[in-house]
Amino acid sequence: MFCHKCGAGVPETAKACPSCMSPLPQLRGLGAPNAVAGRVQGASRDALAALKLFAGDPVGGLARAYEAIGAAKAQSTGIAFGVVSVACFVLGGYLTFPFKEGLFDFLGFGGVLKCLLFAVMPFLCATVGGITVRRVFGGQGSTGGDVFVAGAALLPVSLCMLLAGILGLANIEVVAVLSVFAGCLAVLMLFSGYTRIARLSDRAGSLSVPIVVLLGVWLTKILATSVLSGPGNAGMPPQYFNY
Repeated sequence: MFCHKCGAGVPETAKACPSCMSPLPQLRGLGAPNAVAGRVQGASRDALAALKLFAGDPVGGLARAYEAIGAAKAQSTGIAFGVVSVACFVLGGYLTFPFKEGLFDFLGFGGVLKCLLFAVMPFLCATVGGITVRRVFGGQGSTGGDVFVAGAALLPVSLCMLLAGILGLANIEVVAVLSVFAGCLAVLMLFSGYTRIARLSDRAGSLSVPIVVLLGVWLTKILATSVLSGPGNAGMPPQYFNY
């Protein structure tokens, strides 16, 4: 947990910040809804503080951010990053879709579920893939660290997806440049997380990154194709192919 005033890391049970002595909010005695809201707010603050630590140096600062948060807070922080990524994928995908009118009729209920799964799939693949390669290659990290690395590494890609939706196909060159940049940054962050947080060797990390990335891209591509095929594989409305 981080102090809301100075940003210093503090123990979860602390009543005051050991650095600036500011009192910290306590969750004890609160009702269940308030306790849940407090935990969500705490995870959001931790995620924001961690982001500040590695935003300027995403590759080298990732491990430092993890150490500052601690293993106990890493999982909730990674989930917070994952929620942001899912939201960016959903909104970016919607903005990128070639037509809006009648979109939900075209997709149907099953198509909407596929879109949501499309947004969740990258985070799910990165998390499960990270856990798997760590165990296969004998890493020394934890599940919380795997979730943290997955969520953090997806931030550049998901933000790029959102920017692509905002810029539109009219700026395809800019979108292409941003996509390459975001993809390379995500790969480097995954490698840093696998070798410095999961404690894999450089060789194991070099094998793990392409395995996880290819798995995520493949499954996401399958879902995207299924969404674009529309109900009954009828395909997109023909008027969108008339030039």
